Amino acid sequence: MSSEMQAIEVASTSQTQSGFVKLLRRYPLISYFVMAYAISWFYVIVFEIVWPLPDTIVTDVPLLFGPVGAGFVMTAVVAGRAGVKQLLRRLVLWRVSPRWYLLAVVGMPALYLLGLALVPGAFSSISLPLTTLLLLPAFFVVILVTGGPLLEEPGWRGFALPRLQQRWGPLVGTLILGVLWAGWHGPQYFTPVFSATNGGLTVSGVAIFLVAAVSFSLIITWAFNHTKASLVIAILIHQCINFSQGLTTTILPGAKNNEVGPVFAFAAAAVIIVIATRGRLGYSPQGENKR
Repeated sequence: MSSEMQAIEVASTSQTQSGFVKLLRRYPLISYFVMAYAISWFYVIVFEIVWPLPDTIVTDVPLLFGPVGAGFVMTAVVAGRAGVKQLLRRLVLWRVSPRWYLLAVVGMPALYLLGLALVPGAFSSISLPLTTLLLLPAFFVVILVTGGPLLEEPGWRGFALPRLQQRWGPLVGTLILGVLWAGWHGPQYFTPVFSATNGGLTVSGVAIFLVAAVSFSLIITWAFNHTKASLVIAILIHQCINFSQGLTTTILPGAKNNEVGPVFAFAAAAVIIVIATRGRLGYSPQGENKR
């Protein structure tokens, strides 16, 4: 957590607050995760499992209000208006080294394709109709808004990650976040679309998804810590991973819903990053992370 963020939270804490708000302040991370889970799980259980809504392009959007809503609420609670403004600034912090954009836009799809090389028959099934090429920009935007990155990252990386890193260090903090991020998706395994695309509610399916979430988290933290905590880069990396998965279903039907190869590639990249940075993942306790 940066010194600026700490100063904001200290100033905000000095104000008189109700007992409930004091409780939230005392346990900010627990409060954040409980709030994020409660909002999202309530929606999924009620409106996707018990009384499922019609399957449309925006059906899953309300469940994303958990991470983003909890992120902004808890930021306001622990850091006040100044903290919220700082979080919003990080949402538009785009002036970072071009190499981090290359990591997101080129590196993530490349890792995904490298992983698919491990899937027998994946590339022999390639199908790339003209309509798919023409619709790629629209497809990218749709996944950005409805697939999670834009509404998840202000919570996971915007609120939780800086505090987890300060409390537990970058490696352990990121592992905790990766596990909790994966766990947040739990009830979605009882919905047909999510279950089908993520290995089903089986030991192997859940294990692969967990490894994927932890691996993605390690990669995102590494980029996050080198870009002054830019949420633009976190969102873009998350988006390009989702986009690669979604596009594969269309252009490589032979590899549809096969995540073992790609997850292996992302996990290997994450391990290399951890070893190369000696577990620091570019983290600076003083908030003086490199661009």
